[in-house]
Amino acid sequence: MKKFIVVALLIMICGAAKAQSESQNSTDTLTAEQELELVKKKVEKAEAKAKKQKKVAAEEKKVEKLKKQINTKEKSIAKEERQIEKLKGQLEKGTIKGSLSPIEIQKIEDKVANKQIKLMKENEKLKKLKRKL
Repeated sequence: MKKFIVVALLIMICGAAKAQSESQNSTDTLTAEQELELVKKKVEKAEAKAKKQKKVAAEEKKVEKLKKQINTKEKSIAKEERQIEKLKGQLEKGTIKGSLSPIEIQKIEDKVANKQIKLMKENEKLKKLKRKL
């Protein structure tokens, strides 16, 4: 009978120890799962931050491109204005000297008109670019 009681106690002790180790393993797996969730959240935050930085960089690049385009349009407008003034000067000088024929006068006036139309279009494009900025 003593042997039976000792064997029963041993079985109970082993069962309790096994149950205790299983509960530790389950808490270990829970912490591992929790750690995995934490890592996933950190990765998601890092990805979101990288995406946001990429978006900001793209926006800055877009603004720089617009500024460059505006600068180019302003230079183009200035060039057209200089050409118009040059043509008007030639026309005035030629009419004063009387060296231009009516056909040449008409050609120069047509060039001036075309340059003015082009100048107006460039000004409209410049306004659109400035609105985008």
